Amino acid sequence: MSSDNGHDDSWPTPEGTTLVTQRDTVVGAAAPPPEAMPPAGPPPDRRVGADMLLALGAIALVGLGAALAWLLTHRGSSDRQVTTVVVHSGPVNTPTAAAKVAVPRLVGLKEQQALLRLAQVGLRPKEVFRPTKQAKDVVVAQKPQEARNLPKGSQVTLVIDSGAPRVAVPDLTGESFAQAQAALDKLGLDSTRTEVTSTEPAGTVVDQAPKAAAKVAKGSLVTLSVAKSSSPAATQPTTTATGATATTSTAAPQPQPQPQPQSATMPDVSGQTESAAVQAMGQAGILASLVFVPGQDSLGTVEAQAKSAGTTLPYHAHVQINVSSGPGDKPTEQVPDVVGRTLPDALSALQGAHLRLIFLKLPVTSRAQAGKVVQQTPGAGASAPQNAQVLVYLGAYKS
Repeated sequence: MSSDNGHDDSWPTPEGTTLVTQRDTVVGAAAPPPEAMPPAGPPPDRRVGADMLLALGAIALVGLGAALAWLLTHRGSSDRQVTTVVVHSGPVNTPTAAAKVAVPRLVGLKEQQALLRLAQVGLRPKEVFRPTKQAKDVVVAQKPQEARNLPKGSQVTLVIDSGAPRVAVPDLTGESFAQAQAALDKLGLDSTRTEVTSTEPAGTVVDQAPKAAAKVAKGSLVTLSVAKSSSPAATQPTTTATGATATTSTAAPQPQPQPQPQSATMPDVSGQTESAAVQAMGQAGILASLVFVPGQDSLGTVEAQAKSAGTTLPYHAHVQINVSSGPGDKPTEQVPDVVGRTLPDALSALQGAHLRLIFLKLPVTSRAQAGKVVQQTPGAGASAPQNAQVLVYLGAYKS
C-alpha cells in the first residue's frame, strides 16, 4: 500500500539494521529456537493414567508395610537405647593380673645355685641359716614348696645348713673344775684342764680360753686354767749367774684366738674354667680381676695369671687372670654397672646385655651393703664376649 503523497508507509527501521522479512532474523544475532512440531497423534490426555495409579498404590502399600513392621518391632521399647557393637579384629588391651611364676625346686641345691635360680624366675630370697645334719651351705628346706605359683617379686624362704652350730662360751671363772666341765658338757663343748699357781682356792677355775661370751662351734675345746695348791713340786730351782737360787712357777701356755689372716698364697689356676679359678682364689683369700683375651681355648678358660702359684700376697689382694674369649670371632658386649644392685637386679641387667653372672660372697661391715653387689669384674663399660661370665662379689654382713 502507498499513500497519496507517494511516500512508503512501511515502519521505519533502526539505522544500520536490515530486516529479512522471510524469517524475521536479525543478522548477526543468535539463531532462534526451532519451531515446535505438532504431535502426530491425538492431543495428550490430561487425566492420570491407570498405570500411574497402580504404581502409586504399590508405593503406598510398601510404605504401610514398613510402618507396621517398625511398630511391631519397637512396641513397648520406647525407652530402649540402641547400642552399636564395634567388632575389633586386633588384640584387645585389657587389664591383666600380675604375672605369676612357679616356685622352682631348691632343696638340695648349693646356696649359690639356689639364689641364681630364684633370680632367673624373678623371685626374692630370704635366707635362714641353721645347723643341720646335711652338707654345709646346702638348701635343706624352702617355703613355699616347689610348683607353687607366686607373683613375680614374691619372697621365698630358704633354710640353709650353716655347718656345726655355734654356742656362746659361759663365764666359768670362780667355779670348780667339776662344775665348769659339767656346764660345758651340756653345751656340747669339750674341756681340758691345766693347773696354774694362784691365790684362789685349789681346784677353782681362774681363767678360760676362749673367753666368756665368745661363740664357738659345738665340739670345740675350751681350756680351763685351774688353781693348784702351792707345793715344792710346783716350783723349779733356777741357778742365776751369782749362784743364788730362785724359784719360778711354770704355767701351761694359754691358747690364743686365731687372728684375721694377713696374707694369702696364690693358687695355680691356669687352664681352669673361670668359675673354678675364681672359687679357688676366693678360698685362698685372693680376689680375681678378669680380663678377656683372644684365645683358641673354649670361652672362659684361664690363659694366664698375673701372679705365679705360691706367691704370697696381702689378704684379699686383687690378682688379674686372663680369660679366653673363645675361638672364632664373637660379638662383644658392653658390661653394665651392677654395683649396688641386688642379685636379681644384677642378673637381669647382665642377661639383658647377653652376659652371664657368677658370684662370690665378700664380708662387709655395713648392713646397707649386705645382699648387694659391692664389686664386679670386668668393670662397668668394659668389653666382654657375648655369653661371657661376669664375676660379682655379693656383700655378706659380718658383725
